[in-house]
Amino acid sequence: MKRKGIAKICGLGLAAVMGMGLMVGCGSGSNASATTSSSAASESTAEKSETTVTGSASGATWSWGDDNWAQAVSDVVSGETLSIGFTGPAASEFYDIIMHGCYTAMNEIHDRFGVNFEFDYVAPASHDQVEAQVATIEDWVTKGFDAILVCTAGDYDSMQAVYKKAEEAGTAIYLYNMPTELWDEENIEATSCITYNNGMQAGYIVGQYAAEKLNGEGNILFISGNDGHWTTARKAGFEKAIAEYPGLKIVGEQRGEYVLDAGMKAAENLLQANNGDVDFIYGENEEMAQGAVQAVEAMGLKLWDGTDGIIVVGADGLTSGFDLIEDGALTGTMNVGAVDMGIQSIRSIFLHEMLGYSIDKIQYVPTTLVDSTNVAVNRAYNEWVLAQGENYK
Repeated sequence: MKRKGIAKICGLGLAAVMGMGLMVGCGSGSNASATTSSSAASESTAEKSETTVTGSASGATWSWGDDNWAQAVSDVVSGETLSIGFTGPAASEFYDIIMHGCYTAMNEIHDRFGVNFEFDYVAPASHDQVEAQVATIEDWVTKGFDAILVCTAGDYDSMQAVYKKAEEAGTAIYLYNMPTELWDEENIEATSCITYNNGMQAGYIVGQYAAEKLNGEGNILFISGNDGHWTTARKAGFEKAIAEYPGLKIVGEQRGEYVLDAGMKAAENLLQANNGDVDFIYGENEEMAQGAVQAVEAMGLKLWDGTDGIIVVGADGLTSGFDLIEDGALTGTMNVGAVDMGIQSIRSIFLHEMLGYSIDKIQYVPTTLVDSTNVAVNRAYNEWVLAQGENYK
């Protein structure tokens, strides 16, 4: 199904139609520092709408146009099929949440407008197996997929060539969860990038949180993932925030490979090197932060209890992380909008590829720092999307 609009124009049509509390940014000038959770906005909109429609397949509740509009859209697209490939840098709980956001949107579009979907998911075994991911993308292009959703640890320039080749062959590339703030927007070879600002919507907010909790003074450990774009962006934002507080110092840094076991080992090494004289640990993703929690406990050190102890903060917004926050182990985490990245990605593909709407080149979703004060709201949003089935076929 090929019926494209213009990708680079600021998508007023998209913003008007997507009335679900999702924030649609206008290029790189979006409000990157927004920290309000999208779940509250979505729930509020659903409760107040007089044109709410409940879909039979997914059990979701929508406020996206009225029945007359839905019928008009159905007259255009009913019975047609969108073929979409979804690939991430590796399988994980985080990418599963994003994928369930995709399922949720596909259920909605299928139920309301009669669109069918062919949805294929493939991920390499680890972040460094980029060649396998490229082979998957090339296979989907050969098969004539309408669109491919990509998040990759691959080298920026090398992946640009892959994306350009795909788009020239007629398959639209949509990036998600990528730190597009690091690159020149005009040169990104993609139809649209559904993401968040890793520096200012994640790293910077964690740095502000550290300053608040530590009253501007303390020793910090930074556990990074693989060397590359995510670490670069998140660390830059974090350092920008703590630079405002001379009493905050990063006293140790080590790679945790974005996985729990390596994160735990990195935290153990850093804690031992600093004789436990640490006040705050920033695990650049949540699995590494969970590993840091285990390291603190294994070494007999005290975790933050609201008054003193070591504060551990991660980033992703996993249900398993919310469990640890409720248990008082993990102090907090950045919910970087996994649910909304999935939903907004599919809606963008639908509106652009099938209905011809223009969409933003870069779309930022809302993020929020989650701790004991707001964990229930964020958990409920994850649980809602994870309950959605794959019954759009």
